[in-house]
Amino acid sequence: MRDIIIKAFGWLEPADGACLAELQELCASWYLDESVFGLEDGCLHIYYEGEYFPHEEIAEILAKYLGENSQGKLDIVDYEAWTLRRYFMQAEYQRAEDLAKGILYSRSSSLDHALEASMQKNSAVTIK
Repeated sequence: MRDIIIKAFGWLEPADGACLAELQELCASWYLDESVFGLEDGCLHIYYEGEYFPHEEIAEILAKYLGENSQGKLDIVDYEAWTLRRYFMQAEYQRAEDLAKGILYSRSSSLDHALEASMQKNSAVTIK
């Protein structure tokens, strides 16, 4: 058994079958199990543990499906680089020109400081 280098987990709602199909197609091109993504009652669930996860490409796909009422996040824990990257999928954190390019707002921090970074984001600080 190989070591787990990357963990990815998150959710997006609302989501639909077109989003799921596009994500599963990407997974197939990277030889990843399509069960990384699941869709239940309009909520997309994401969970992966392994050696590599194409989160930049996944973020590009998710950016296409963000709407005014979207909510969610995608956390990428990289144990080799000892970092946490969080993609925010709320419309208020996005710039229209970034979404058009397939770019989601994200923040990265060392795992040593991940709790502090998360608490900063969840406080009254507004990020634009």
